[in-house]
Amino acid sequence: MSNSKLDQIIPPEIKNDEFYTLIKRISEEEDIKTVLEIGSSSGEGSTEALVAGLRNNPNQPILFCMEVSKTRFTELQKRYQTDSFVKCYNISSISIEQFPDKNEIIEFYNTIPTNLNHYPLAQILGWLNQDIEYVKKNNVSENGIKKIKEENNIEYFDLVLIDGSEFTGKVEFAEVYGAKIIALDDINSFKNYQTWKKLCTDSNYALIAQNFHVRNGYAVFQRQTNPHLNYQSVKSAVEIIEGFMVPGQEEYLFNKIKSLPTDAVIVEIGSYKGRSTVAMAYACVGTQRKIFCIDTWDGNDSDFLARNFFDIWQENIQKNNLEQYVEPLQGQSHDILSRWSELTNEKKIDFIFIDGSHEYLDVLRDFELSYPLVKEGGWIAFHDVVQTWPGPERVWYNTAQFYLTNHEYSSTLACGRKVSSLYTSAQSLPIHFFTIVLNGEPFIRYHIEVFKQLSFKWHWHIIEGVADLKHDTAWSLQLGGQITNQFHRNGRSNDGTSEYLDELSRLYPDNVTVYRKPDGVFWNGKQEMVNAPLTEIQEECLLWQVDVDELWTVEQLCVGRQMFINNPEKTAAFYWCWYFVGGNLIISTRYCYGENPNQEWLRTWRYKPGAVWLAHEPPRLAESLPNGEWRDVASISPFLHSETEQLGLVFQHFGYTTPEQLRFKEQYYGYKNAISSWEALQVQTKFPVLLREYFPWVGDDTMVDAAQSIGVVPIAKREEFNAGWRFLTPKEVQVEAAKVLQKPSPKIIIDGVFFQLYQTGIARVWRSLLEEWVEDGFAQHLIVLDRAGMVPKISGIRYRAVPLYDYNNTDADREMLQQVCDAEGADLFISTYYTTPLSTPSVFMAYDLIPEFLGWDLNNPMWIEKHYGIRQACAYIAISRNTAVDLEKFFPNIPLESITIAHPGVKAPFSQASIQEINNFRNKYGITKPYFILVGAGGGYKNTILFLKAFAQLFSKQGFEIVCTGSGLVLEPKYRDYTSGSVVHMLQLTDEELRVAYSGAVALVYPSQYEGFGLPLLEAMACGCPVITCPNASISEVAGEAALYVNDNDVNGLANALCDIQKPEIRNSLIANGLEQARKFSWSNMATRVRSALIDATLLRLNLKDINLIIFPDWSKPEESLNSDLERVLAAIATHADRSRTTLLIDTSSISEEDANLFLSGVAMNLFMQEDLDITEEFVISLVGKLGQIQWQALLPRLKARIVLECESQEAIGEAGAETVPISKLIP
Repeated sequence: MSNSKLDQIIPPEIKNDEFYTLIKRISEEEDIKTVLEIGSSSGEGSTEALVAGLRNNPNQPILFCMEVSKTRFTELQKRYQTDSFVKCYNISSISIEQFPDKNEIIEFYNTIPTNLNHYPLAQILGWLNQDIEYVKKNNVSENGIKKIKEENNIEYFDLVLIDGSEFTGKVEFAEVYGAKIIALDDINSFKNYQTWKKLCTDSNYALIAQNFHVRNGYAVFQRQTNPHLNYQSVKSAVEIIEGFMVPGQEEYLFNKIKSLPTDAVIVEIGSYKGRSTVAMAYACVGTQRKIFCIDTWDGNDSDFLARNFFDIWQENIQKNNLEQYVEPLQGQSHDILSRWSELTNEKKIDFIFIDGSHEYLDVLRDFELSYPLVKEGGWIAFHDVVQTWPGPERVWYNTAQFYLTNHEYSSTLACGRKVSSLYTSAQSLPIHFFTIVLNGEPFIRYHIEVFKQLSFKWHWHIIEGVADLKHDTAWSLQLGGQITNQFHRNGRSNDGTSEYLDELSRLYPDNVTVYRKPDGVFWNGKQEMVNAPLTEIQEECLLWQVDVDELWTVEQLCVGRQMFINNPEKTAAFYWCWYFVGGNLIISTRYCYGENPNQEWLRTWRYKPGAVWLAHEPPRLAESLPNGEWRDVASISPFLHSETEQLGLVFQHFGYTTPEQLRFKEQYYGYKNAISSWEALQVQTKFPVLLREYFPWVGDDTMVDAAQSIGVVPIAKREEFNAGWRFLTPKEVQVEAAKVLQKPSPKIIIDGVFFQLYQTGIARVWRSLLEEWVEDGFAQHLIVLDRAGMVPKISGIRYRAVPLYDYNNTDADREMLQQVCDAEGADLFISTYYTTPLSTPSVFMAYDLIPEFLGWDLNNPMWIEKHYGIRQACAYIAISRNTAVDLEKFFPNIPLESITIAHPGVKAPFSQASIQEINNFRNKYGITKPYFILVGAGGGYKNTILFLKAFAQLFSKQGFEIVCTGSGLVLEPKYRDYTSGSVVHMLQLTDEELRVAYSGAVALVYPSQYEGFGLPLLEAMACGCPVITCPNASISEVAGEAALYVNDNDVNGLANALCDIQKPEIRNSLIANGLEQARKFSWSNMATRVRSALIDATLLRLNLKDINLIIFPDWSKPEESLNSDLERVLAAIATHADRSRTTLLIDTSSISEEDANLFLSGVAMNLFMQEDLDITEEFVISLVGKLGQIQWQALLPRLKARIVLECESQEAIGEAGAETVPISKLIP
């Protein structure tokens, strides 16, 4: 007798559950005649359900039962011996050779998570071996399915239940494929998982029932009566209907509906004219599926030019003969979903497509209302899950996806399967808001309108009154802070806030509680105020501080709550805020005043009864520990600023926006002159500016900018006529944001890294350029990266803080720079000193080629990065022609004509100083004799030794002194003998002092062997200082005829020059010529040339050639008309004699690049198929995209002609200013 476990009688698995009931119903009601059960065991489970149902089926079907175990077969046969329609077989469904090998099992186990993973792999492999050995040792007949079919002349069974061995399901499925109904048990294990996956995507079968949560899951599929109906056969009928689907989404919906049970209930929210409705309805043909379409069919004013779409929708349904599958429910989705059970007799939904209003709260409410109506395992899909539609995108990513599994995507369509267990915990997290207030007008009126829209439990605790200057706010006493009767009445508000709070308490008694001290009594500091509500909060919740002037949106509160639900281990949350210092002025920098992440802005805590506030400024909520100590809740596991910002949780703080606020801060906190300082800021017109220039209590580099400049729409707006305030609705914010987000293009990032490394001439170049660009308006296109606060702050320049540069970690720096470029949407990057991002196009500014020219070690990290920057660059700027020539010499792949030459300039303070100023300078530094000045003097190529040797030869050298200025200068001992008897002044001078030093000097001596430009030469000449120098590199390019030149190794020649320079005739001539020469160089000229080079670099992607033509298609026109236009243009250029010298520019300002490329690919394919014309071979096609005005100004002069189209966008032509571009005669 066998000792195998297969010979043991086991309890039935399918017994009195929903699968058992379903099997019984199918057996009784379906039109079937032959039934096969694979794996009948002893007949107590599924066999019993089959037999019970078949007994009542009028067709009198035959049931074929297969069981491999001899013991169980004996019981099976005995149990149904009186039922003649039951045929029992002791047989193996497949042959031994068809069993899977162990490697297949191992791969499945390791790659596909199923309930099989609840067991050790070794145990599962043991089961496999047991099954194979049983068939071998017991001489069980094999290939049972084939034998039954052959003996009974059956081609396809009507009903098959596959529930045999764990390892035979795949082969069994192949044998029974074609059956009218296939029932699978254990779809969440090896037995039938793969079969289930195949049938789900098989167009010949439709899923009619499924449940993953009954044991190891089951599914039932029915062969389609119209198996050949696929999307391609109905595509033209669907896509002729106007709609907003992305290509491929209609087919996705069609296939998704086909995969549902044949009696599925489908809901569509937002049907418009019926494109998606028809796609889904065609998948219902021949089934009992039903689509309920919910829509007002009335559109809205902002998104639709026309209204009232119902007749068009209905006509499209009728035209396709789909009325029996579709039922309209006209009305608002929230109302209909609320009455769903009443309207549909409590039908459970298999699939819902949410595509109605795209406002965040509407989408969220559609999801919340529909979720309970969808059956377990049903599907919920969202349309337009994309950044351009933030409502659906945020609901999906911030909420819905966490309650759905098996996520699927079709472009902007997202879909997932309902799992109720994921949703239940979300319903039990209330929020308790708290606000301390004194004189809260006008902002106090904002919050209740937000809270009223929340769909979860909430309560608002408002603590009103005067907090004595104690504890957390005692610091203000040192500044002169005091409590005066001007801002309170008997310890309460005197601006109408008290009366408003009384009204709130009356209107919302279950949601609003107001806490006050008795008349005339102050609170014992703010700490007592915030602790007041805690004794009333007797439930675990989120505790959310909402200061009266801190404005949160409904969406932010919902997302913030969801954030805590999704992360139960988190105990608190820090946030950034937009800190307003005027109605439209905002702090634009971080890690500074008002944006200190160490304490600001901690606003949300996970609260448990018994917790207390240990402090309010900064806030510290503490819970008691078993040892009697207190633990700061926020210190356990808080969300950090970056995490909350990623979810859009940046609130608006109107802290300095009304005179009343400033008057209070001046008195209560002791901020002296707060009102007058604030008023001065309000009339400023050039931004950004340093806040410390207006608020004397601010000591750091906090910058202030106009809100619209950084893309922020203030929720609170002051009315123009009555000086009151109103609060924008989410829709109004969205409309305003669309305007604000039209930021200047292009956007260029400048890495201010040089200011971290040095403060020499290159720093002067960039500071001067930035100042010029503020004046000419180009600064609006720039963002300067500030390495740890080292970049000078210039009003009108926007900054972004980034980490210090480290030559030992350049790869990480490039990655960081690329992340910044991506975040800012940068079109171009330029570094002040050789840094580069990974992929954003960069421009290289060459200052000199000294290391290359003098043969320095180019393995030095600085020069490695320099060469990397040169190789990466798409365009080049040089500060002198000589530097440009050297750049080409050392990098021959860079043509000289491609390098923009932009000479630095000179301006204030560099000008001639007065005699009085010179005398004051000499007295300050103890200079008693005439002096020569050396700037940046040192060894090496600066060649200071030449001057020292020449100076030593002067007969009268003791009658002169020497002034050396520059950073880190030291006169080395070996040089001191040359200056014996003369005083050498090593000075660090400001620009103003340097100006005077130049003006009073006998001469600037500048014996350099190489200069990229030579800024000190220019500065000295502008100050009326004669110059002695060497005619090397760029020096003569700068000094012209206004200098005495000596060779860089001619000691005697320099000694003679030092004498000649004292002769009045020579000296006066050099001064006059120097002043004239200096006037040839200006920072404004350099700024203009660099600006033009940068703008041109943003156009390099267009691949402009000798002949540049442009077209402006109207992309809203019908596809056929556009096709004709474009085919005509492309064919004409492709066959033109000058095609290899031609670039065709196509305006795509009103269409995405992806869609334009897709369209053009179709046009190209048509030309190739119809005319055997390959348009990709010789001429260039460039998509213009969205250009800014300054880019169009640079591009238009380079256009030879505009080709006129039948379908042409006059609006795009006007925006580009292209009306004056000549019309092309290329196209007849």
